[in-house]
Amino acid sequence: MKFVRWRAPDGTTKVGLHGGDHLSQLPFPTVAEMLRHKVADIRQATEEAVSSGHRVDPAEAELLAPIDGRTEVWGAGVTYQRSRTARAEESGFEKVYHQVYDADRPELFFKSAAWRVLTDGDPGGLRPDCTDSVCEPELALVLNRHAEIVGALVCNDLTSRSIEAVNPIYLPQAKVFPGSCVLSNAIVPWWAIDTPEDLLITMAVHRGSEIVFSGETRTSAMRRGYGELVHWLFRGEQFPDGVVLSTGTGIVPPLGEGLRPGDRATVTIDQVGGLSNVLTDDRGVFEGLLR
Repeated sequence: MKFVRWRAPDGTTKVGLHGGDHLSQLPFPTVAEMLRHKVADIRQATEEAVSSGHRVDPAEAELLAPIDGRTEVWGAGVTYQRSRTARAEESGFEKVYHQVYDADRPELFFKSAAWRVLTDGDPGGLRPDCTDSVCEPELALVLNRHAEIVGALVCNDLTSRSIEAVNPIYLPQAKVFPGSCVLSNAIVPWWAIDTPEDLLITMAVHRGSEIVFSGETRTSAMRRGYGELVHWLFRGEQFPDGVVLSTGTGIVPPLGEGLRPGDRATVTIDQVGGLSNVLTDDRGVFEGLLR
């Protein structure tokens, strides 16, 4: 079972459980409302929805991006050795990345509001004023307002690498733009994942019929634990409708081998799901996708 948002034939949006061949509705009108509750209450509501026997045919539903309302997406940076090395190679400010990798306080940054999030099958965005853009495939934690881990998502944290490389102060411009945040459409309950500390993450970039880049890593290669990242995120912030925290990337293409419009990026994480998105630098494409 996975938590999903879907649009019914009558145009209304529902929140429920995807069981493969059926959907079961939950008593929460929005995912934001669900994330106001403690994990124990969410689990109880999940069990009651499953036992109710009421089912919806998935063929009658359109799966939507997995978050809504005031829920935000934040990111953690330089949490893998590969990321630290790559940032240092790209930038003239390598000391900054070496220091934050070893520091007590992690790098945390705002990534997206819920209404800007896209999902599997949607286009992914590239900034037209960037010469070298990359996918950053990441495990994302879905957290409730109480700083408990409710579930997990796949995140493609699209990044304008050449902009951040000029100056780390340009990070918001490198991270936040139309189509920059893509999340898988189903939240896998945290309690349903075996060994979340050691999940395989893979990525491939397809250009026509050719794979121009592929890579893999494991969450066990992270410098910081999930609890540590959650602690720092909530230390100075409040998230009344919960938050998604993307935990950083360990897969980085070589310099100069970034994305082009028309490339298709695929990301998979064991037990969590996958994403496939065609990249574009046409900002007009995204105007009709905001929801």
